Amino acid sequence: MAQGKFSAPRHNRDEDRQIEQAFRQVTGQEPPPPPRKPPRGDGDFDLSQLLGEADFPLEDGQISPEEDPLPPEEPETDWLDKTMVFLQENKKMVLAAGCALILVLLLSVVAIFLFSSSDPYDNLILNNVYLADINVGGMTKSEAMDAVKQAAGQTYTTQDMVIDLSGTELRLSPKNTKASLDVKAAVNAAYDYGRTGTKSEQEQAYAASRTEQHIIGLLPYLNLDTDFIRSTLNTYAAETGSTLTQATYGLEGAEPVLATDKFNEKAPTQTLVITLGTPGIGFDANAVYNQVLDAYSLNQFRVTVDTVTESAEPDPVDLDAIYKEFYIAPVDDTLDRKTFQTIPGSYGYEFDLEAAKKLVEQAQYGETVRIPMQYIAPKIADGEMLFQDVLGEYQTKHTSNENRNTNLRLACEALNGVVLNPGETLSFNDTLGQRTAEKGYKPAPAYSGLETVDSIGGGICQVSSTLYYCTLLADLDVVSRINHGFVPTYIDYGMDATVSWGGPDFKFRNNTNFPLKIQAEVSGGYVKIKLLGTDERDYYIKMEYKITASQDPKTEYQDYAPDNPQGYRDGDVIQAGTTGYTVKTYKCKYSNQTNKLLSRDYTATSQYTTVNRIVARVTQPETVPPTQPPTQPPTEPAVPTEAPSQPTEPPVTEAPAPVEPAAPEQPAADPAPESDAAA
Repeated sequence: MAQGKFSAPRHNRDEDRQIEQAFRQVTGQEPPPPPRKPPRGDGDFDLSQLLGEADFPLEDGQISPEEDPLPPEEPETDWLDKTMVFLQENKKMVLAAGCALILVLLLSVVAIFLFSSSDPYDNLILNNVYLADINVGGMTKSEAMDAVKQAAGQTYTTQDMVIDLSGTELRLSPKNTKASLDVKAAVNAAYDYGRTGTKSEQEQAYAASRTEQHIIGLLPYLNLDTDFIRSTLNTYAAETGSTLTQATYGLEGAEPVLATDKFNEKAPTQTLVITLGTPGIGFDANAVYNQVLDAYSLNQFRVTVDTVTESAEPDPVDLDAIYKEFYIAPVDDTLDRKTFQTIPGSYGYEFDLEAAKKLVEQAQYGETVRIPMQYIAPKIADGEMLFQDVLGEYQTKHTSNENRNTNLRLACEALNGVVLNPGETLSFNDTLGQRTAEKGYKPAPAYSGLETVDSIGGGICQVSSTLYYCTLLADLDVVSRINHGFVPTYIDYGMDATVSWGGPDFKFRNNTNFPLKIQAEVSGGYVKIKLLGTDERDYYIKMEYKITASQDPKTEYQDYAPDNPQGYRDGDVIQAGTTGYTVKTYKCKYSNQTNKLLSRDYTATSQYTTVNRIVARVTQPETVPPTQPPTQPPTEPAVPTEAPSQPTEPPVTEAPAPVEPAAPEQPAADPAPESDAAA
């Protein structure tokens, strides 16, 4: 071998065999063949050569690198050379460490594989596994704990256990039972299902979980004072006689003020509260104890005991007696006839007895029934005792004219409820005020002189006339009244009273010893008026009238040219005539006891105007031809030789009579102002 070259090192055969044997023990395979060394070129470094040969002694005649006369190809301070030197010097230690590392890695992989393959359910709770009523199947432990905490984590510490003993309830509070749930232990039990027991039992659990529910009761995982529960049930069962209770009742709420002068109809009434009694009962305390534990186990907090036996019945509820106890009869207001002051009465108080009986019949033992109290209004209250008698009442039929009927309604609304104290006088015009469109009054037929025109508020004379008739029947003092100029059609002769704003007014005075009230309305096609007060008379009144004179209308003619602007034709009726009347009215007083006529007193004279009939007469002027031309104009107009013939009178259709009245005992002149009365 030439000087200055590395010779091929001789392998250490014993060490190679040791390494191969260790590899076979760990992997069970043959080691791979050593790699062939490629030709070394400048700058190449053979790591396998270093690991395999560098640490062995040189044969005789070989030259070490330190003795190589050639200069080193790389600097002696190169880090790779130093690393190689370290590896050459510590080859055994490096080989041992590498083998140990490989062995650890292989064992870890094998352990992980074996561990994961040991749980066939992927660390999940089997399907269809329930903790009480909570389905935790298919969940991890963490998910199951969250679900159980949400559904049952607080129920045991907050809810009473209610034991229904045939309507009688016994409650066990969590404060006394000390109930609480160990959620973690319950979830572990659910997780262990199918993972414990023999292999056959595990396989059966897994197969069943696919189609069937498996319920795990919570009782083993509950902290529960069972001694308290058993003791309470035993005590309650031993004292069955004490469970018998009788019905109780009473009024709930503030007592209202019933006096009529202080009564508030909006004040709430009281409520009659009846709690039905409960029978005495008997039950098996041990059986109920087991039912309670079962309910706790299933996260349920109500137990209904069907084996309860009744030992005694409560007395029936006597609603008739309760009604008599709380019933208060109403008391009417009365009048002090010396001072005319009201003596207040009171409202009554009761409950609906028949409705209460139905409610009690439908109620169960121990149930509470609530029945509202009701007010009973007295017949005479709020001063109505002053107006309990009808002094005068009358009604008149109205027409179908809607505007006119609107005026009638507004006039009645203004009068309705008006009260006159003794000695006071009512003015119709002052009470209604001026009839204007702003107040809602409509244009309707009314008389202006002898003509019919549409006037705002037309027709309200029917209201004043109806009111006048009532004052006659009530025997009140008439201060001012004027009849219409024509006989009205809606009331008897002599019983009308015309009114007009700025003109005729109707007035009367309350000459009784008590206040009186006007009731006025339009309904059912009639104007209806009542005068209410306190009747001290021993008689009643009927009105009569007598026509003492009449004057038929005459026919008058008015001449018009053929081309008159009014367009009248010969014989046209320009004005229908009306018959004039003189009418006297009388009050006839009859005894309340015998209905015999006591007196017939003159009341008033009404003068209704006669209006002549006017007919149009159209004339044709006659011209006479001259015998010779006139030498000078005539000094006088030509006189017709023959007057036109009188036309025959056509049938007359009488217009409805207007209502313009005259003062008592004085004939009425034709009214100048416009009247509110309609024909």
